[in-house]
Amino acid sequence: MKAMKNPDEIGAASVDYLMYSGYLTLAYFWAKMAKVAQQKLAAGGEDKAFYQAKIKTARFYFQRMLPRAAGHAACVENGASSMMALDEDEFSF
Repeated sequence: MKAMKNPDEIGAASVDYLMYSGYLTLAYFWAKMAKVAQQKLAAGGEDKAFYQAKIKTARFYFQRMLPRAAGHAACVENGASSMMALDEDEFSF
């Protein structure tokens, strides 16, 4: 909705929106992998260490990487005003 009023909003949010989307997409895939790993462990199949490592890696992702998405979401919400505050000639300082 902001972009309909100010086209600068699109460019200001673009990188953070892509990063946010990337973190969420990876979270989805890690959740799926962890679920399969839990199912395989419950079934008592082979490669127990492999599936345990998958679950540990998923936990790491959710605890250490995914929280970064919140910062990108905040940047998207903050808009373009501070980014567009400098005049062209002020970039020379």
